[in-house]
Amino acid sequence: MESHEVADRDILFDVREDVERLFNRHMEAPRLWYPHEQIAWDEGEDFQSTPWSPDQYPTSEGVRSSIYVNLLTEDNLPYYTTTILGHSPKDHPIREWTYQWTAEENRHSTVIRDWVHVSRCIDPTVLEDGRRIQMTSGEFPEPETFSDLISYVAFQERATQIAHRNTASRLPKEDRVGRNVLGLVAGDETKHYMFYRDLVAASLLVDPSTIVQSLERQVARFAMPGTGIPRFTRHAVRIAREGIYGLQQFLGDVVEPMVDSWRIAALEGLSAEAEVARDRLFATIETLRASVERMADRAAANGALA
Repeated sequence: MESHEVADRDILFDVREDVERLFNRHMEAPRLWYPHEQIAWDEGEDFQSTPWSPDQYPTSEGVRSSIYVNLLTEDNLPYYTTTILGHSPKDHPIREWTYQWTAEENRHSTVIRDWVHVSRCIDPTVLEDGRRIQMTSGEFPEPETFSDLISYVAFQERATQIAHRNTASRLPKEDRVGRNVLGLVAGDETKHYMFYRDLVAASLLVDPSTIVQSLERQVARFAMPGTGIPRFTRHAVRIAREGIYGLQQFLGDVVEPMVDSWRIAALEGLSAEAEVARDRLFATIETLRASVERMADRAAANGALA
């Protein structure tokens, strides 16, 4: 048995009570909302008699791209569940958590799509074509180990929360339904993020060396789970330019606060390999910080020339 398999087995065994505790905490404050109750159905129109056009929902291309990418990412839930269950033993509470997580995540694509169709904020034909391509491409994150999985999902849930929250803030003020829908989704993602954030913290107490190496790998390789979406890079650029989600948000809203919350810099007793990984992690953060500063300088210079 390889060393990483032994480490994963030990971590899974030792965090069992933590998983139960975090799962119970999650269930003590349930978010029982219903997708069908969030939509202004009487505002909907027949697409055959009234074809879609962008002027029906005036907004920027960056906002449209964000709604499109966020929704197609939520559509890909079956693949994410399969991946997580692959690291969830049948006799372990992490499996029960995954079932609950899936049930809560499943309503996200339902409510966002209903709002999209009624509000007409996105071309429904383009959306459906994108959904079909995304789901038949089978492209999704596949962390190799349990420690890699929980490290990735902690970052991913936080990033998704930020993306939904910032998209909601840029919707037209009169679209109260849309803001509420994305706010509900972001609220769910917040609770999911808290579960994985605290599970990583518990795992750091069990095997800090393994987790630090996993965290370093995930930060170095991290990408939002949407790379199989048609023209993903173009959409990602638009979303970043809109200030919804990009390198700045990844650094300032995701990586830095999470690494600080885990007190990675203060960890003691790391293996030699983990010490190297920690150094690489903070070097990556410095590289990200320098990139964000350069982008800010360029934006300021362009603004001064305008």
